[in-house]
Amino acid sequence: MIDFLSTAEPEDIFRAIGLCGFFLYVGVYAALCFRLVTGDCLSYFVGNTAAASLVLIGLSHEFNLASALIQVFWISIGIAAIVLRLVRRGSDRRAEDARARRVTPREARESRTAAEDPRRQAASGYPESVSA
Repeated sequence: MIDFLSTAEPEDIFRAIGLCGFFLYVGVYAALCFRLVTGDCLSYFVGNTAAASLVLIGLSHEFNLASALIQVFWISIGIAAIVLRLVRRGSDRRAEDARARRVTPREARESRTAAEDPRRQAASGYPESVSA
C-alpha cells in the first residue's frame, strides 16, 4: 500500500478519492434500504455530504461540470439538513427540559390554595410567618 502511494500519480489519488465517495454513496443508500438508518437521521445526511465532497474532490482532476454541479447541490442540501437537525435536536432538548420542570395546572392550583388558605396553614401546625 505504501509502495502504491509513493509511485502513484496525482490523477490516481484523485480517482481513488472519488471512488471512495462512490462507495460511501452506495453504502449510505444500502443502509437506508436495509433500514439501518432513516432518511431523517443525522448520519444519513452526514454520509451523503461526505460522499459528495469526496466525489467533488475526485472531479477536481478530471472536471465534469454537470457532475460537479450535482455534487455542490448535494453538499449544500446536506449541510442545510445537518444544521436543521442539530438545531432541532437542541430545541427538542430544551423543550424536554421545560416539560420536566413544568408544574401541572392542578399542582399549581393546589400550591396556591394551600398558600392562600389560612385554615390549611393553621391545620398544618406551622406558623403563618416566621420572623427572623
